[in-house]
Amino acid sequence: MNLVSKIFKEAINKKETEYIKSDKSNDKWRLKFHLMPIVGWMNDPNALSYFKGKYNIHFQYSPFEVEGGLKFWGHYRTEDLINYEYVGVSLYPDEKYDCHGVYSGSAFIEDDKLYVYYTGNVKLLGEHDYIESGREANTMLTVSEDGINFSEKECLMEMKDYPKDITNHIRDPKVFKVNDTYYMVQGARKYGSDRDNDIGEVLVFSSKDKRNWKHISTIHTKDTFGYMWECPDLFNLDGQDILLTCPQGVKQVEGLYENIYLSGYFLVNDDYKNKDSVIVDNFTVIDKGFDFYAPQTFLDENGNRVIIGWMGVPDTEDDHKNLTVQYGWQHCLTVPRELSLKNGKLYQIPHRNLEKLRSKTVLENKYSQNTLSDNLISNDISLYDVIIDNIKEENLKLFISDGVCIKYENNRFILEFVGDIGKKIGGGRTKRSAELKTLENIRILIDTSTIEIFVNDGELAFTTRYYPDEYSFKVCGDMSIKIYQLEGFKFIH
Repeated sequence: MNLVSKIFKEAINKKETEYIKSDKSNDKWRLKFHLMPIVGWMNDPNALSYFKGKYNIHFQYSPFEVEGGLKFWGHYRTEDLINYEYVGVSLYPDEKYDCHGVYSGSAFIEDDKLYVYYTGNVKLLGEHDYIESGREANTMLTVSEDGINFSEKECLMEMKDYPKDITNHIRDPKVFKVNDTYYMVQGARKYGSDRDNDIGEVLVFSSKDKRNWKHISTIHTKDTFGYMWECPDLFNLDGQDILLTCPQGVKQVEGLYENIYLSGYFLVNDDYKNKDSVIVDNFTVIDKGFDFYAPQTFLDENGNRVIIGWMGVPDTEDDHKNLTVQYGWQHCLTVPRELSLKNGKLYQIPHRNLEKLRSKTVLENKYSQNTLSDNLISNDISLYDVIIDNIKEENLKLFISDGVCIKYENNRFILEFVGDIGKKIGGGRTKRSAELKTLENIRILIDTSTIEIFVNDGELAFTTRYYPDEYSFKVCGDMSIKIYQLEGFKFIH
């Protein structure tokens, strides 16, 4: 640890300690079974891994600025995705190659070592647009043998090492291995005819030694689909190559591409390992809610493909707000979700370990009524898991804290903040929806200020923040319903 990181560490420890002792740390919307920052700003999950018996969940972290600022990496560890240890800050912006931010990256495990690749962000002084000039995006490597302590940083690639048609926006390396070759994908912004026509794509690099990388392929759409593709993740699931990425600059379309920035996937059916240009199409949004971005996948202890996302979307201040800013923190991560591939589509369900949080059954009942029920939970229950099946689709409505409505009509599944209460507790969030031919079942995880909805065993997912003053759950329609009260994660700080 150099002098710069020592200074940062002392300042962050002081900031976190002061916050924990303050009145703000007991705010009513602080989460119980989601990972969030002690103080300040959280965004992308990074370097997710199961290494030497522990899960490592790193995240981009701005402890000094609740609206985001200089980026560090925070670090949680757990053996079971239920009991967590907060390790503290794992990576600092303390070198010339990353002095303006430790940006997103990934972990690769081999030979009992954890190889962590990330983007080191540098912004130069002067008059720059930080697209064509003024920004350096350096591909960095640091190695750990215990998951906590890291070696000296190595700069593997600088701007001169990337293709010449790429702007200064290239970032978020994800590394994996196929046979005897290592591969890395990075999100990129390619020069267009002008700034308004830049092109998003993903670059593929290969290596034989994990350190010397060569650009071998570019994955892109036939027609421009956004100006920048962030946070790429290329993996194989049941024999199918899948590219997870986050396009920016795609035109918003109601019921299809509703968020300002998207998060989803392409099926890759061409050989990116041996072709210099691979065309993909039919982008599918992976979560249709208000608050989901920058996901990353990894393998759990049983070899299941698991995804965790950032429960947030950049640049949404004009669309919706996060009311926890008044308490000195903002954003969180989703729960871990197990991925599967069915009929060419990704399905996601809460990781099975989360069922250990169920403390008691609050309700198990067959409900059939065309009027809204009374509150099915007591007002002091803010953590619960709802399972609904045997649904007769007509007249189905669910209300969470009165202002959040879930309904199914005209072959569309809809999440909507309604009325004056919805306007208040949604922070400006309005409506999200998706086409759905039939509705079979719904599972909903509710934390103090988060809602995660899984439809038809994970065919659809909707994630949102909400900020209720009181907790309730009411239903209308014909269904079987079961509600579990949940415990929160147990933390060691």
